[in-house]
Amino acid sequence: MVLYKRKPVQMLPNPEVGDESKDLWVISQTGESFTNYQGYIDRLEFYKAKQFSCEITGHMNLNYFEALKSETEHSQDVEQQFPEPLKEPVLRRVQFSTVSRIDTLVDQLHESFKSDFYPGEYVAAILPGGDRVEAFIREKTMFPELRFANGEIQRKGFSRYTVKMVNRNEEEAQIDNEHLIRDKKTFTKHMLRSFIKNTVSREPWTGAPWLVKEEYATRFKIPQNVPPHLQRATTTAERKAAQARRKQATVGLSVDAMTNGSASPPGPVEIRPAPKSHKSKTQQAMKMSKLLQDSRTDSPSMSGSPWASSPGGTPDGSIHKLNLKALVKAEPTPPPPPPPKPIKYPIEDLDLPPQENSLRPKLHHLSSIVTAGVDQQTGEASTSSRARSSPHDSSTPSHSPAPRGNGIDEEKTSFYLSTWVFLNIYCEPFLLDSFTFDDYIQALQFNSEDVDCELFVELHCALLKAIVNEQGTVQVQLPEPEEEEDDEEDGEEDKVEEVEEAPGDTVEVSGNKTESTTIGSRKSMEKEKRHRADELFQEGDSWVQRLKARQFKDGGWQAIIVGLLYQLSWDVRFAKDTEDILAYLASPDENPTPDTVKSRYTSMDCNLKVMVIHLLSRLTHETRTVRDYMEECSEEMTKHRKEKIEHQRARKLLLEELKTLEDDRKILLPENTPKSPSTELGPRQPSTDEDGDVKMNGTEAEEEDEDEDEGTRARRRGGDRANERKRKRVVEEKAKAEAATKVPKTTKQFQKVIKSIEQTKAKIAKEEEAIITIDEDLRQADCARFKVMGQDRYWNKYWWFERNGMPFGGLPDSSTAHSGYANAMIWIQGPSETERQGFLVEEAGTRAAAEDAEGDIKMNGYGEERLSVLDRQTREENGTTLTSPIQYGFLETPEELEQLMSWLDTRGIREKKLKATFELFKDRILEGMRNRERYLAESVAAAADNDTGSGRMSTRGKTYFDPNVWRCLNWRNESAIEENDHTHYNHPQPKKNASKKKEGKGVPLNRQGKPISRQGERYNF
Repeated sequence: MVLYKRKPVQMLPNPEVGDESKDLWVISQTGESFTNYQGYIDRLEFYKAKQFSCEITGHMNLNYFEALKSETEHSQDVEQQFPEPLKEPVLRRVQFSTVSRIDTLVDQLHESFKSDFYPGEYVAAILPGGDRVEAFIREKTMFPELRFANGEIQRKGFSRYTVKMVNRNEEEAQIDNEHLIRDKKTFTKHMLRSFIKNTVSREPWTGAPWLVKEEYATRFKIPQNVPPHLQRATTTAERKAAQARRKQATVGLSVDAMTNGSASPPGPVEIRPAPKSHKSKTQQAMKMSKLLQDSRTDSPSMSGSPWASSPGGTPDGSIHKLNLKALVKAEPTPPPPPPPKPIKYPIEDLDLPPQENSLRPKLHHLSSIVTAGVDQQTGEASTSSRARSSPHDSSTPSHSPAPRGNGIDEEKTSFYLSTWVFLNIYCEPFLLDSFTFDDYIQALQFNSEDVDCELFVELHCALLKAIVNEQGTVQVQLPEPEEEEDDEEDGEEDKVEEVEEAPGDTVEVSGNKTESTTIGSRKSMEKEKRHRADELFQEGDSWVQRLKARQFKDGGWQAIIVGLLYQLSWDVRFAKDTEDILAYLASPDENPTPDTVKSRYTSMDCNLKVMVIHLLSRLTHETRTVRDYMEECSEEMTKHRKEKIEHQRARKLLLEELKTLEDDRKILLPENTPKSPSTELGPRQPSTDEDGDVKMNGTEAEEEDEDEDEGTRARRRGGDRANERKRKRVVEEKAKAEAATKVPKTTKQFQKVIKSIEQTKAKIAKEEEAIITIDEDLRQADCARFKVMGQDRYWNKYWWFERNGMPFGGLPDSSTAHSGYANAMIWIQGPSETERQGFLVEEAGTRAAAEDAEGDIKMNGYGEERLSVLDRQTREENGTTLTSPIQYGFLETPEELEQLMSWLDTRGIREKKLKATFELFKDRILEGMRNRERYLAESVAAAADNDTGSGRMSTRGKTYFDPNVWRCLNWRNESAIEENDHTHYNHPQPKKNASKKKEGKGVPLNRQGKPISRQGERYNF
């Protein structure tokens, strides 16, 4: 059985379910069932914790399912490998054994059975000639031990076996146990231990016997009734009786010692064992004497002599006042309660109590982003206007200030983000320059019939070219119209006529059609009337042929999009998204032409524009252009990983080499450490004066005396001695100067080691730099799936869309690379409906973090002041709570990021991982945020300096847009120009045949249909 804290795991009883419609949760591995989902989750979490052990192998730190699997596998192995003839005798020997330690039991069994064999075993027999052959034990005869009358052993007990020789024509022989050997692989202590653990169990109380499991006891017919003297009740009673006897003996001994005074003759003392105690004998004696002294002092008869109140001089008169129970056994003071166990962090985030004055920064929303312009009334920067409801409304001038609010639907935020991420990750296969998210939003809101935004146009043309290649092959699977027979069409026409003639809402058609059919036909008629997209390509080439020819100019790509969306509308998956777009671009009130579609597309709402790009992105994701790029990135990542492993191995070898060199340097360091030059003077040389006394040179007094006496000495002895002293002084000073300037030089070996260390460090730095470069390449090539930064305590998801799949800040050679960022915002997505309902509303998975003196510390607070998770979320998220996964908010400044980092609590499981991820990319995020502030500040300053405030100016019927305000106009698709020498929009058209041009000028043709030459004109036939 699986063990939990060295005890078998007890299964929970299954509840009685009376109502069959009630939900029931079952753990298949254990068979436990639950009517409460929270109970099922708690039990499952209990089983998944790494706190179980395998009973057979002893492996620990496993969850329940791993331990159960380990036991099942090893139980089968033991069952197959352990010798079958030995199972019954071993189990009979183990049954009711009271050996407590399994190691001792295994040793005893192994010693007993290693020379004892049983019929049915295959052993190795040693024949008298010394040959060893494989044999099969057929019979066993046991001979008992014989003793003489005086007790000496006459013959030891032994066994004799009748064995059958294998591979020897079944010859038989009589062999004793000393000439038989069992295979060591089949009977070892490890194998025996595993077999005992698999077949025997023991209850966790002192003196409990080993019991064979019921399955094996029934199989081998081993008695299972536990003898009375081994049952727990009997052993417990015996243990209590023994304790009582020891206690009485101690009480008798103590009373006898007190009642036997000095006047009475000493009697025989019965020596009995003292009771077990944690205190020493000296402490017990001191306690006894103190109790006796206290009782004598408190008694009124003890004022004089100790035995004054006793007429006989004995203590019998006062002994009855002593409390014998207090003397024998004092009431122990209850031990203090153990301190609460320390909390092991991290734990569930919502189990942590709320922090005081800790709030998440307020979130911004996409609808509040400033795109272009300055509000002339307030002087503040404003956003671009919403799309006009009518494309031909000329009453509103193009230079009018834009109203506040950029017209972005918050529910469409995910489409803005997903399309931007898709286009920037796969910009290389599409031949697009990378662009910032702010420029992308501005391009979607740019409305002008005079000026084309190259960013907006190139996005559509690049996606369309990926759907249909230059050979005219459609790279995606598009829905096809259903072909209906003529009879069905006639039936539909009759049905429509009956619907028009019916006065009521219900008309019976063909005796089987009811109201639902009529209403469905009426809805289909209304649906067909919403747009006239099918009339756009009735005359001329289809949208596929125009896309093959790359006819993008003069409303060509807008018309191609209408044709593509109309074909997508036949699929129910795209019908809902395409109907609103087609109803606007191909209005039923106007005859659809490429010019009208172009005009309407220019003024279309930005939310519909982003839906068009979203649909195109979904289609191109299935094309070979994207798939091939993904496979190429996958192969590149595999290559980079192999290179990284090689660099890591080289770095490891260099580190080991550096360690060896450092050890050599430490060995050579003491011998080559230069000594610091001494600033003291050299040793003083002794000198003698005129009287022959010895004195030290170099003192100031001597120098003065020498200077004073120098003239006298020079007069007496001609200045010889004075000159000699001067020469000695000059030589000594020169030697001191040379000694101070000389520094011991290091040995060549030490210099060589130092040089090798520097070279090795340089190689290690080079390898580490290569590893960093490869990590960056792996990050950029990881384009299959975008990675989330993490989740906070309220299950909000955090995204930084420059994390993988693209370079930091976009392509370094793009036209907007000077901006220094790509997105630079931290986006927060609301929790899913399941997460919000389960973890926030129902508060599933939360529990108390610790216990205090009064009770449990409640989640999010104490006692009755406890806050619900939703109330706490409202307070801590600063009034910007996201309630669904379609809601997004963002942080855009370094101060907001720092506030978010301080709000995250690393004691929680989710927020610890989230904060660690933010710390990894923090420098890059802050750099992008600062660059974005600078980039947008230039645009706001240019808009403030502009006269109109919106970056527009009308000149002679044309509108001029300031590119410093409308940053999206500065974008150029240099990737396509570098690759193809032209943009996607300016794709060169095939030249027309020159012969057709000459035919229109009335040139005469010859018989072959070719224009006649000059020679034909010269001769008249």
